[in-house]
Amino acid sequence: MSFATRVIAVVDALFPRTSVKTKRYFVEKKKIYTTTKTTTAKEEELFFVQPKREEEDMEEEEEKEEDFSPSFVKVWPPAEGDELDDALPHNNKREEGEETNMMIASSNSAKISSRTRLSSFSSSASIVTRKKNLRNAAKKVNTNNIRLSSSTSSEEQLIASENISDMPPLELDDKGIERVKLQKNGWETYKYQDKFDCNYISAGKENTGPIVVLVHGFGAHSYHWRYQIPYLAKKGYRVYALCMLGYGWSSKASEEQYCMEYWGEQVSDFVRTIAKATETDKAFIAGNSIGALAALYAASKGAPERTKGLCLVNAAGNFEPNAAPGPEKKTMAQKAVGTAQDMEEAEENNTLQGKLRVAFGKLAAYGIFYFTKIRIKTILNQVYDNDVDEDLVRSIAMAAEDPEARETFYAISLAGSRTQVKPRDLLENLNAPVMLLWGENDPWMTPTKAERIMEIKPSATYSPVPAGHCPQDDNPTDSNNAFVKWAETVA
Repeated sequence: MSFATRVIAVVDALFPRTSVKTKRYFVEKKKIYTTTKTTTAKEEELFFVQPKREEEDMEEEEEKEEDFSPSFVKVWPPAEGDELDDALPHNNKREEGEETNMMIASSNSAKISSRTRLSSFSSSASIVTRKKNLRNAAKKVNTNNIRLSSSTSSEEQLIASENISDMPPLELDDKGIERVKLQKNGWETYKYQDKFDCNYISAGKENTGPIVVLVHGFGAHSYHWRYQIPYLAKKGYRVYALCMLGYGWSSKASEEQYCMEYWGEQVSDFVRTIAKATETDKAFIAGNSIGALAALYAASKGAPERTKGLCLVNAAGNFEPNAAPGPEKKTMAQKAVGTAQDMEEAEENNTLQGKLRVAFGKLAAYGIFYFTKIRIKTILNQVYDNDVDEDLVRSIAMAAEDPEARETFYAISLAGSRTQVKPRDLLENLNAPVMLLWGENDPWMTPTKAERIMEIKPSATYSPVPAGHCPQDDNPTDSNNAFVKWAETVA
């Protein structure tokens, strides 16, 4: 990549260009309609190059929730033999002629959810039909009612945690859902490769249920599984959530040559040495985003004999046939910095041109790092259905305060170009059961990716939930229930 191209990439990352149009798809009565929204090229490519959700879309989602307010629901689920449309009365306001922003498939169609976006996933093994989505929406209403009532019994819930001796400090969120309480200095640590301090959270080590290892995604850490840790531990599981090297409270190790194989080997080591999984006492491994690739590596190549099942949560990676290793498409940071091969060659040459090339790459990474640091909440809100809470934002900001964080960001930006393993090859070689826990409204990893994965593993369990890119944190109740339901089916 030329110097001029890198300069343009840095400018694009720091200053928005003219807006471009992207499409969103809605499915109603098996017909597809499109609407357009505006997003900047810089925001499109800064992290995962998929379209972001604008404020208008967030308002749209809020209106969608109103369509399924409790006043419209009589009895759910409907009694056996009842018609679905009888169980869900029409919105009276809509019947009186309220305008909507979406075409209706037929004038005789029931006007229940003209603004609800449904999954376009159409695998014969797990088709997400209109009825399933309506059931999910109604279930979400019931869940919200339960959450509100649960706030009155907060003391009882916290006292129940005392039954597990190694449970980390807990708290209730504003919806009354239990989660791990944020700690400034992290939780437990272990030595990786006898030199790096790596942080992790665990609970239920003395339980007799299966082991569960949780792997976070890009820019996140073990705290991103704050809702799963107490829930699964109370269900009898032995739960471990690690911070991969370079992230969260773990050593930043900016001198390491990061790549997917590197993190996959760390997860494999963690499964063996900290979670203590064996060939007779295997572990479930779950990963979100790029953490799903590290989990996939461990389950397929690093520790397959110790893997009971694999849960991919809105997985990153290119699963298309004949896809090259590395990211599906370069992020803005990767374009600005260049490849690991470029930087290594420039350093080896030890010429003025080479030194300038390396210096520019690092400056580009530093600029994007600082720009991202002040936009943590904005970026998260783009890919969450629900509002992001301040504790999550603070937890990511804490990691960015590490003195080595800036250098580590540069090192991690080269990880994609160092990666040689192909996600499709790992998946094809995997023998363990697979679950796809998928946030249906993820603008980065859309349900079409789940469809690609299902083509490779048609026996996989597809569990869509109404959430964004991180369903385990965006919609923990449905995500937890779906995971346990699947895990109980695995022998």
